[in-house]
Amino acid sequence: MWKPARGWGWGQLTLAAVLIAGLFGVDRLSWVILLPVAVGTAASGLRDLLLSPVLTADADGLLVVDGVRRVRAGWSEVERLRTVQDRRTPLLELDLGDRVVVLTSRRLGAPVDEVLAALEELRLS
Repeated sequence: MWKPARGWGWGQLTLAAVLIAGLFGVDRLSWVILLPVAVGTAASGLRDLLLSPVLTADADGLLVVDGVRRVRAGWSEVERLRTVQDRRTPLLELDLGDRVVVLTSRRLGAPVDEVLAALEELRLS
């Protein structure tokens, strides 16, 4: 079971609250920038807190949060598991046939290499 640190979700909600409070001291043009950032930060924080764990796996398959939906896939449906590098950030890529789910180590709460090794071990057992 992999999930982001709870402190990260609460930190995002705190940042969103600070950004919203800051809206009252800026001009209208700044609202165009700050309001979408605050809403996006709050949504990300809520997702991390409410849709946790992000990834669970067992002998039958895995359950992963894709956006705001939980997707269940048996090991027979998993076409490929791999890590990829996006500029400087390593990512875990889960190819589930009809969709590809990409997760960061922050969302997983663990290094992607370790998660991949654990998934491969479960998949082979």
